[in-house]
Amino acid sequence: MSDQMLNVTTLDALDDTELLKLEWKELNSFNGRLLQLHAEGKLGNMGSAKLPSKPILCISQIDLLNEERIEASFQFPESPSDWPFAADESLEMLFQDQLDQLVGFWAARKIDGIGRALSSGNCTLHGSLNYQPAKVIRFVLEKRKWMENKASGGGTAVFNAKILDDNGGLLLETRNVIVGILHPDDIASLRQQFGGTQGVENQLAFDGLADLRIPIYDTDNGSQSADGDQIFNREATQAINPELWPLRYHFFGDPVIPGNFGTHGMIALLKTVAKENFSLKNPIFKSMTKKSFSGMIFENEKQIRFVLTGISQNESGDVVAEEASLYLEDVQGNKMIEAPIYTFKKLTVTEG
Repeated sequence: MSDQMLNVTTLDALDDTELLKLEWKELNSFNGRLLQLHAEGKLGNMGSAKLPSKPILCISQIDLLNEERIEASFQFPESPSDWPFAADESLEMLFQDQLDQLVGFWAARKIDGIGRALSSGNCTLHGSLNYQPAKVIRFVLEKRKWMENKASGGGTAVFNAKILDDNGGLLLETRNVIVGILHPDDIASLRQQFGGTQGVENQLAFDGLADLRIPIYDTDNGSQSADGDQIFNREATQAINPELWPLRYHFFGDPVIPGNFGTHGMIALLKTVAKENFSLKNPIFKSMTKKSFSGMIFENEKQIRFVLTGISQNESGDVVAEEASLYLEDVQGNKMIEAPIYTFKKLTVTEG
């Protein structure tokens, strides 16, 4: 049987010795063990793109991957004791991250290099993505464009993406998920410039940590209103160091904070404003119109600064930040780059 004809069922019947003999760039399906081997760099990809490892990787299998389409799924564990995240942790950005990972995985089959999420268009939450025992969710992505840069050796993939429940109901939709493949030398240069040379110990050694929370912020500067109107700005900071747990699993040999964890922190800050200034009792993420990443959060000690501007409440009762930005600063609070490395437009939360 050719590699292209193998499906998840036939892959499950193979042991690691047999799986390691497969050419992963030729496969159209992947079981969970193959995805973990890819995360560990054991499929001939140690110096190039790798998936994150569990618990950040929340993809049980890829059922179909071809030139135009990706179909994958994830099943929550049956027992809450086997779910590493806190029961009340918001998960929409964790699963948005899986969409970026799938696009990067697809693109890394086209050319060698290291994948990084670049941007996405409108992202809207339609249904709950929180933990439910044994619940199955499905990822469906359709290619819009692939652009290869012969001069740099890189490339860019653009997909539209949906997350569905097991009955086909729409849970989350994101337009224009854009992931770039960069040359490893370019990543090494950025590490030297922006604090990614310390390394992280015990990568991939998931030790059954429980009640994990996605880092948000440890210093909140409170809200400031604009001329007494019900329009607010808000800032907060988060210390970065090699001990932060996400760096252990994302990515092996190339530790970097997942971009969507920064997005999660921004949403958490907006929820706080919605409670304190607009009396929402249970704010939940609703949508954003654009997300762009122009830098990376490496492991050396520093801090990131979240800045929400133009926060107000619309006629529907939603609380909207016209713009949300994330800045990279040294431990003294001096900007390492003048411009924000993450930018979000019309970040919106609503009453849950």
